[in-house]
Amino acid sequence: MTFNLSNIFQKKPFNEPLLDLASPLWNALEGGYKGSFYNPSGALLRLETATTKHEADHVYQELWNELHHQGDVGLASYYAVPHLVRITKEKKSVDENVLGLVSVIEIERHRNNNPALPKALVLSYESALKDLVGLAQEFLNNELELSIISVALAAIAVGKGQIKLGNAILNLDSEDMIDEIFENF
Repeated sequence: MTFNLSNIFQKKPFNEPLLDLASPLWNALEGGYKGSFYNPSGALLRLETATTKHEADHVYQELWNELHHQGDVGLASYYAVPHLVRITKEKKSVDENVLGLVSVIEIERHRNNNPALPKALVLSYESALKDLVGLAQEFLNNELELSIISVALAAIAVGKGQIKLGNAILNLDSEDMIDEIFENF
């Protein structure tokens, strides 16, 4: 099936393409399970309209399950990133799920077995990662729990292009892990 890409992208500020949630192209994108298609547009729309944390958490659970699996991510994962960040910004409510999920997708994108970022998505995706840094910084102002702080710090590292550091920070989500590392120094 061939799609006319000029009609399926909506324009964001700065003329960056963002795949419209109503586009049929979503159906042709692979999710986190290799060889399986996943259309996250319905979940993203539900996230946009969620009015409670419980509703949002339910949607994030689906997105966590479908956009990555054992180190694998797909094109649906990449196309979802700008929407996840946009929705978070519009709702003015940062959730550790968006910080963690976007960070994991970006970390896994750099593994050899995952697809390259499509050229049509580069500007929108990179802009979303820059915005993620601001969201994480805002989130840090209100959090004290170690596991949540590590997610925010990982998002900052990833958003600044420090993929290995972000991955390391994500794994420092408990006092036991930190103690184990310091025992080796």
